[in-house]
Amino acid sequence: MDCISVGAFELYPSERRLTLAGKPVDLGARAFDLLLVLVEHQGRLVTKATLLERVWPRVIVDENNLPAQIAALRRVLGAGAIRTVPGFGYRLDLAVGKSAESAPRLSLPHRAWPNRLAPLIGRDVDLRNLLEALDRGCLVTIVGAAGVGKTRIAQEIVVREADRSGAAVAWVSLQPLREAQHVPAAIAVALGLPLRDGIEGFAALRQALDQTPLLLVLDNAEHIGDELATHLATLVLHTQGLRALVTSQAPLGIPGEIIYRLPPLEVPGPAAGQAQAAQCAAVELFAQRARAADRNFELAPANTAQVAEICRRLDGNPLALELAAARVPALGIAALLERLADRFRILKLHGHSADPRHDALHAAFDWSYSLLAAAEQRVFNRLGTFAGSFSLHTAARMVADESIDAAEAIDLIGRLVDRSLVTALPGDPPRYSLLETARYYAAERLAADGELDAAQQRMAAAMLQVLEAAYQDYWSLDEAIWLHRYAPELHNTRAAINWAMANDRALAVALYGASWPLFVETDLYSEGRIRYERAVSLLSASLPQGSVGRFWEAIATYDSTRQCDRARYAAEIAATMHAATGDVKSRYYALTLLAFNWRGDDAAAQAAFEVAQKIEDPTWPPRLLTHGALTAGALLMSRGDFEGARIAYRRAVRLALAMSERQALAATVSIVELDIACGDTAAALQLGRPLALNLRHSARRETWFELLTMNFCALLIAGEIAEARAAGVELHGLARRLDPGKLYSVLDAMAYLSCIDGRYDAAALIIACADVAHEAHGQARRRPIEARMRERAAAMLDAHLGPAWSARAANGHERLDEAGASALALGLRD
Repeated sequence: MDCISVGAFELYPSERRLTLAGKPVDLGARAFDLLLVLVEHQGRLVTKATLLERVWPRVIVDENNLPAQIAALRRVLGAGAIRTVPGFGYRLDLAVGKSAESAPRLSLPHRAWPNRLAPLIGRDVDLRNLLEALDRGCLVTIVGAAGVGKTRIAQEIVVREADRSGAAVAWVSLQPLREAQHVPAAIAVALGLPLRDGIEGFAALRQALDQTPLLLVLDNAEHIGDELATHLATLVLHTQGLRALVTSQAPLGIPGEIIYRLPPLEVPGPAAGQAQAAQCAAVELFAQRARAADRNFELAPANTAQVAEICRRLDGNPLALELAAARVPALGIAALLERLADRFRILKLHGHSADPRHDALHAAFDWSYSLLAAAEQRVFNRLGTFAGSFSLHTAARMVADESIDAAEAIDLIGRLVDRSLVTALPGDPPRYSLLETARYYAAERLAADGELDAAQQRMAAAMLQVLEAAYQDYWSLDEAIWLHRYAPELHNTRAAINWAMANDRALAVALYGASWPLFVETDLYSEGRIRYERAVSLLSASLPQGSVGRFWEAIATYDSTRQCDRARYAAEIAATMHAATGDVKSRYYALTLLAFNWRGDDAAAQAAFEVAQKIEDPTWPPRLLTHGALTAGALLMSRGDFEGARIAYRRAVRLALAMSERQALAATVSIVELDIACGDTAAALQLGRPLALNLRHSARRETWFELLTMNFCALLIAGEIAEARAAGVELHGLARRLDPGKLYSVLDAMAYLSCIDGRYDAAALIIACADVAHEAHGQARRRPIEARMRERAAAMLDAHLGPAWSARAANGHERLDEAGASALALGLRD
C-alpha cells in the first residue's frame, strides 16, 4: 500500500485518501487531484497552466476555479501549507516523504548511464538553465543543430541531477530505433524493468512508473519525434513522479514542453586579443582536444589567432572542433586553417564511436538532411547561397518557384528553423542565417544536383531587388533606420556581385550601381573602387540606361576627391543618363558630384552646379539636399568666398542633423577646413580636437581621415609640432589600412613638417611626389589648405636650397609613392 507523508498528514494516492493520525480527512475530488500535483512538485513552483492541465485535463474551465480549490486545501492542511507566487502559480511548503510502506525506488542497472570521456567545456550557463527548467516542468527538450553538443550536455545533466536530487535517472538512446512503438521496450531495458504482457507498451510503462520519481533522458529523438510526441505527453501526464529530458534537432510540439535551444560555443570576435580569445569556450575546447591528440600542442601567442579563426569558421560547433583538433598532429594549425574549405573531407575519424555521426562532420549533416522532406531539402539548398543573414521576405522570394509559392516558402523556412538547420537571429524583425558549415553542405548538394549556378543566380536577382529598395529608401529614411535595415545585407551583396561579375553581365552592372549607398554608409569606399576595372569591362550599349546611369553614379561617388578626373567623367555620364530616364533626384545627385570634382575649374564647376540648382526641389529629403549644400560650400571656399561657404556648410549641418550623422560629420569637418582657410586655426582646433577623439572610436574612418588631415595642418600652423607629428603618424597608419593613395592630399603638409625638422632634401622629394600625385589623382588645383601648406614649405625650401630645388627634386632618381613620402616625413622609413 502506497503512503506519502505530507507534513503531519498521510496521503494514499492509489486509494485517493488523505488521513491525519490515521483518521480520514474530507477532501473534494478536485482538491485531492490538486494536492497530488503539488506533492509531486514539492518545494517547486507549479504554474497555473500546469495545475489546470493536470487537474482539469481536456476540459476548458475558468481560471477562477483554481483559487477556490487552493483555499479548500489550505483549510485542511493549514494556511501556510501552500504558498502563492503572484502571477505564476503555487508551491507546497510542507515536507513530503515516503512512509516505510511505500514501494521501493527503482535500482537502476549500470547500463542506464551514459559514457562521459572528457570534461564538459563552456556550458556552465546552459547546465544551470536546464536544471532550472527541469525544476519548472516535466518535459524539457534540448534542441540544436547537428554536433552542437546536445547529447554531451544531457550526459552531464544525468550525473548532476542524480547527485542533486537523488532521484532515479535513466538514459535511453533512440538513435537505433526506427519506430516509436519500440521506445517502451528500450526504456524498460534501460531500467531493468519488466513490462506486463498483453498491454500496449506505453500503457504498460505508465503502470510500471506510476509512483516512481524518475528522470527519463531520451537521446536523439528527431527521427521519431512526431510519433513519439503524443505517447510521451500521455506518459508524463499520467505518472506522478516522471520527468523527461529529450534531445532532438526539432521540438516535439507538445503543449507544456519547455524548449531549450542549445547554442554553439562562444567564439572570439575578429578583433579579440590573445588573452580574450583564449578564454572563449570554443578555443578552450579546441585546445583541450588538440592537447589530447598531440601532447606537444600548446595554445600560444603565435597560434592563438589561427585557432580563433578556425573556431569562427567552424561556427563554434563542438563536434566540428573536436574533429578538427584531432587533425592537428597530422596537419598542424596553419594547414588545417587553409583546408577548412574542404572540411567535409578532412574532418572525420574512422569508426571510433558507436554512432557514425560522431565520426564525421559530413555524416552528421547527412543524418539531419535525410530527415527533411523533398521541399525542405530544396529550400535548404537554395538558402545556402546566402553568404550572410537574410530576411524572411527576401529568402521566401528567392526560394519560391513554380511548385513553392511565397507563403509555403515561409512555412518551409520555419520548419528548417525548427530542425536547427536555419538559425533565427534575435532582432525586430528577425533575420535568419545558415552557419558556415551548413552553407558548405548546401552548396555541395546544389553542385551534386547541377543546380548551384541557378541557385546563385536566384540569390543575386533577389539581392538586386533588396538593393534597389535600399537605393530608393536611402534618400528618404533616417540613417540609423536605413543602416539597421540594410547593413546586414553586406555579405550577401558581395557574394551576389562576385557571382554576377563572372556569370551575368547585366545583373552585375545593376548590382554594382544599386549597391553604392551600402558600401558608402558602411565606410567601404575602397572596396567599391577596387571592383572598378573589372566592372567597367561589363558595360555594353544593350544594357538599360537606368542601370548604366547608376553604375557611373557609383563610380563618381567612390572616386570623389580620390580620383577626381574619373569622378568627373563618371558623374557627367550618370547625369546625362538620368536625364534621359527622367530620374530627377539621381540626376541632381550626379550633377553635385560633377561640380564637386570640378573644383579646380571654377567655371565648369559653377555651370554644373547651376543646372543642379535649377532642378532642386526644396521638398526633397534632407539627405539629398545636404549633398547640394556641401557642394555649394566647397565651391565657394575654392573661390575664396569664405562667408558664403560658412553659410552653405551651416545649412548642410542643419539638413544633415535631420537624418544623416555621416553627412553632419562631413559638414563639420568642412567647417574645420574653412576655419583653417580663414586663418582661424584656434577655432579649427577647438572644433577639430574633440571631434577627432569621438571619431577615433567610431566606424566613420573616411571622415576621421579627413578630420585628421585638417587637424594635422592646423597643428603645424599653430606650431604644435609634437601633437602634429602624432596626428601625422595616426593619419599614415589609418591610410595604410584604408587606401594608401589617400595620402596624396596631405603630402604638402608632410613636406612642411620635414622643413620644420630641418630635413630640406626630404621635403623637396615629398613635394615632388605631391605634385605628381595631384596630377595623377585628377586634381586640377589644390584645395586652399593644401595650397597654403605647399606655399609654406616652398618658401622654406627656397630659402635653404635655392630656387632650383624644385627642378632637382623633379628630375631626381628617387621616386616615392604617397605612402613612402608620408613615411619619409614622419621618420618611419627603415
